[in-house]
Amino acid sequence: MPFILGVDGGATKTLAVVGDDTGRILGAGLGGPTNYQITGIEIAMENLNSAVSTALGKAGINLDKLDYAVFGLAGADFPIDFQNLTAGIQDLYPDLKFEITNDTWVGFRSGTQEDYGGVVIAGTGANFAAAAPDGRKITGRGMGYEWGGEGGAGYLIRSTLHYAFRSNDGTGPKTRLEQVVLSLLEFESYDDLSLYMYQVQGKFSKIYMQAAAIVPAVFQLANEGDEVCMDILISLGQVMGDIIGRMIRTLGSWQEPQDIVMVGSLFTKGANPLLKDAFRLACHRFVPFARFKEPELEPAGGAFLMGLEKQGLPAKGKVRERAIATLGEMEIPGL
Repeated sequence: MPFILGVDGGATKTLAVVGDDTGRILGAGLGGPTNYQITGIEIAMENLNSAVSTALGKAGINLDKLDYAVFGLAGADFPIDFQNLTAGIQDLYPDLKFEITNDTWVGFRSGTQEDYGGVVIAGTGANFAAAAPDGRKITGRGMGYEWGGEGGAGYLIRSTLHYAFRSNDGTGPKTRLEQVVLSLLEFESYDDLSLYMYQVQGKFSKIYMQAAAIVPAVFQLANEGDEVCMDILISLGQVMGDIIGRMIRTLGSWQEPQDIVMVGSLFTKGANPLLKDAFRLACHRFVPFARFKEPELEPAGGAFLMGLEKQGLPAKGKVRERAIATLGEMEIPGL
């Protein structure tokens, strides 16, 4: 019986799943981040191996029993990235047959069984990808604002800090973010916060957990009527909807009914609907018959289904339904 490994590796965590050719997910393992652009290749491979080893152990399968693997990895953006990641994985698993793809594509497969459409990942960062009915594909660079992308928690945190400072300085609208940001980041004043940001060049890696707490706070304050927070969510939704809509326009398939999959915690865990509402509206300007979907299973499950496809095995219909059901029944500590 063929066994397939599927991996979704990002800037925050990595999930690996192992399943068989009937679509049953037999084991899953969670590890640390594997975006090697952030962690470096050594730590990324350590975290990858931890997740894979746990999944194999839960499934009761030895590595040499795997027939194929698909690694959907954030940070797989440029040819040099694929070279570095391929070398790292080959060092770990010399005999394993595998494919590396950008994590957008395993996210796409997690939300639809169609072969064309679009996907937006809005987690720690953001990335975009689209496929046309004739097989042509576009994958975003995934590198951030300077490279033509935008979105994700980083965008939201930067916007929050911008308006919190302006509220404090009297140069912008008043917002409850002014108090909440200081409280969450544990600073006494904006002078203290400003000096800290200067010293660390705007990077919050040393207080990551405090900075990450800004994200749910913005959604909650929007629920409570804070206009600045509402505007931040609307702006974030608009820019992401605009990018994926224009990407599909570039492919020329914009008049086709198609699924656009919304992946990542900002879409799936955000407690206020304004971000998704603004995203859908902006996208519909360019793709009027778009259907918006959230993942039906974890993107690692999408990687597993892609692995079945790559082996010429069925991955739709009942096989997909079985993968959704069996992965959904699993308790994965930390997920």
